[in-house]
Amino acid sequence: MAFRPVNFARLARFNSAASSSFLDMYETHVDSKIKEAAAKPSSKNIAPSSFRCARIQWFRLRGVAPDVPRTSDRTLQFTADIGTACHRIIQSNLKEALGDAWISVKDYLDKFPIPYEHTLTEDEDSLETKVAIHDPPIHFACDGIVFWEGRYWLLEIKTSEYSAFEELTDIKPQHREQIKIYATLLGLAGVLTMYQDRLYGSLKCYEVKISEADKHAVRSKIKHIQDCVESCIAPDKLPPGDPWCSSSRCPYFKKCKEW
Repeated sequence: MAFRPVNFARLARFNSAASSSFLDMYETHVDSKIKEAAAKPSSKNIAPSSFRCARIQWFRLRGVAPDVPRTSDRTLQFTADIGTACHRIIQSNLKEALGDAWISVKDYLDKFPIPYEHTLTEDEDSLETKVAIHDPPIHFACDGIVFWEGRYWLLEIKTSEYSAFEELTDIKPQHREQIKIYATLLGLAGVLTMYQDRLYGSLKCYEVKISEADKHAVRSKIKHIQDCVESCIAPDKLPPGDPWCSSSRCPYFKKCKEW
């Protein structure tokens, strides 16, 4: 069996005391930001991004502090930052391409009111709108609303790692409940979901139809979660082996095991 010599030059992350200390300074700063964000208590509202897990929402609404991470995950943070950058690029391009067919969430809700008291906060570029519904307590960011082929659509943007993106032929199952709750709360029946590969920037787009039965199921699940909070009874966990039930994906992984 032949052994290859190790190319230490290619493994080196720095080549001097100055470059070493500079790299260490930067990574320490990033680690500090990650840990500071992780230490903040969760808001007492339902998070649509994790709506498929009723347990997470139950912990959030009860004001339970998330598990304290052992170490900061720079790779996970980098993935999140790349996702944010991709969102803004796609939103900016769509706003330019669509012109008046890029619809502000405020204008849409003024025309088609929803039965929830809410607050809207647009970012400075009018690309993304934060929606805060007061009862039930739900906060989320709307990627956009567009008028396309004679009807209004909710726009949802997702990024994906390359191998998973290549296999996509429809939206990912784990995104369905999040998309359903957005559409239900905003009163929309159609969703255009754009996926972007984080490696090469390739795009795919899939239509999702939201039925009245879907909306009823969303409203029923929200009520069930609120009833569980009221009675201090934890809702059921996700099925055994679910990929969301891991310390890297769930902020309440340890605490959930105690219930």
